[in-house]
Amino acid sequence: MPLEGRKGAVLRAVVEEHVRSAEPVGSEHTALLEELRCSSATIRSVMAALEDEGLLTHPHTSAGRIPTDLGYRVYVDMLLDAEPLPVGERQAIRRRLESSGGDVADLADQAARTLSSLTRYASVVAALGIHHQTFRSLHLLAQGPGHAVAVITTSGGVLQGRLIDLPISVSDADLDQISRVITQTLRGIPIADLTQERLEKAIGDATRHHQLVEAIRAWLRRDLARGSRLQYRVEGRRHLLQEPEFQRPEAATPVLSALEEDSMLALALAAAPSEGVWISIGSENRLAELRACSVVAATYSAGGGAVAIVGPTRMRYRRAVAAVRYMANRLSESLRHAV
Repeated sequence: MPLEGRKGAVLRAVVEEHVRSAEPVGSEHTALLEELRCSSATIRSVMAALEDEGLLTHPHTSAGRIPTDLGYRVYVDMLLDAEPLPVGERQAIRRRLESSGGDVADLADQAARTLSSLTRYASVVAALGIHHQTFRSLHLLAQGPGHAVAVITTSGGVLQGRLIDLPISVSDADLDQISRVITQTLRGIPIADLTQERLEKAIGDATRHHQLVEAIRAWLRRDLARGSRLQYRVEGRRHLLQEPEFQRPEAATPVLSALEEDSMLALALAAAPSEGVWISIGSENRLAELRACSVVAATYSAGGGAVAIVGPTRMRYRRAVAAVRYMANRLSESLRHAV
């Protein structure tokens, strides 16, 4: 729905003033009069036309108007100017991501925290599962009598180690040999290609110690199964509770519940394209729980993961788009360097 001239200017002014104030915007509003440089009667006439087209609405009996979901959509699609993220904020994002040392899990945590802090909305980062990474090494480290810590490193960093019970007969030399053989056999292989048959061969050839072999094999199978799903990090739920739209428990509860469930988050982000920033506004959201929200998302690292912010439809869209776009680009770059 293209809007030109005065209609477009009035819609933009109403959206941006409502985003700022969270209040209905009247034709006599000082900000509109100053920006549009026309009489309140003219603005009132244009606002009435925009309401007839479904872009503005009256809340209750207020004389002012607020944007509808369609009004926000037209604003986003037709009127939203590109806005780069400020230099200081770009530097802050780079520093936070660099502090992760390339570890995928920590990258996702840092990205979610930073994005929420910058935008003051809830943030979601769908981290690439382990199956997108390549195997680098296995280290078995003695940890007191009868125990060892097994640590796997991948192209994405270090997986969480696991404490393994050892038979008394396993020596430090045995642990070193097992680590070397498995590392040499599996190094450089994509985790997704570590089939059960390949694991059987690599680990079966490594050692005569059946109990240790079974412990390592079970751990790898568990992490491969876990890696078939994206891992979701959510930060900043408290920011939503500070927005006027979510002050009432009945309004906030559905949104907070959706942010707690990986299956809901997966559905909410399923339509995000492999390139560019995607915006879903209010009733456009697949989840009924998010119909009072807008979601701004972008994929990263060749579409394997996603980064998003969730806020009210009365969202600061320019800032949200800039932050999500920059974060997705930096995550992709960080993961390329990690491989």
